[in-house]
Amino acid sequence: MKNHLLLLSLFSLSACHQYNIEQAEVTKTLTEFGQKNKETRLKIHTKAGDLTVRLYEETPLHRANILRLVKAGYYDDREFYRIVSGVAVQGGGGMGDQLKYTVPAEFRPRLIHKKGALAMARYSEKNPAKASSPTEFFLITKGRFYDADELKKYPTDLREIYLKQGGEMLYDGEYTVFGELTEGFEVLDQLARQPITEGDKPLRAVTFSVEVLE
Repeated sequence: MKNHLLLLSLFSLSACHQYNIEQAEVTKTLTEFGQKNKETRLKIHTKAGDLTVRLYEETPLHRANILRLVKAGYYDDREFYRIVSGVAVQGGGGMGDQLKYTVPAEFRPRLIHKKGALAMARYSEKNPAKASSPTEFFLITKGRFYDADELKKYPTDLREIYLKQGGEMLYDGEYTVFGELTEGFEVLDQLARQPITEGDKPLRAVTFSVEVLE
């Protein structure tokens, strides 16, 4: 994965009215939804096993957005359609039913793209604020291992995470990290090993569904 292969193209957007939000109402709608829906854990079911993720309270709009879509059934039958060797697996909506709105970026210095980080992709066109796609997420599978000199801008504890776990430092401040994997690292590793084409597409469909955990 080059630094910005997680960018999406605006031309792929089409109407999906039951899930969409008017752009001017995104912050208000998600804030109100998040106040009424407090869950912070999701389970992603795959044929390889389950992935459990914890959603960060520090990114309330992204937490509310994915909870809203999961509860509405958007993620009942989706695919990890991109597997970038040694970096990330990405999944979400198909080309025919991606949603029209974006979610304001919620960059937090302490939320980094370590192994197991859950982050949202974003659109590349006309998006200087780096707002997130509402539907396309990715999980860091491994990423790079850095030397200490490359990590000088980070506090000691975050530097140690990158040194020991690996990750993608160049994505920090580019994509909103809004959760992390807590269970199922072996499943994530198995997904990352799926055979892929030259375009990072899995040779066999890697389907998933998502449920909210109480």
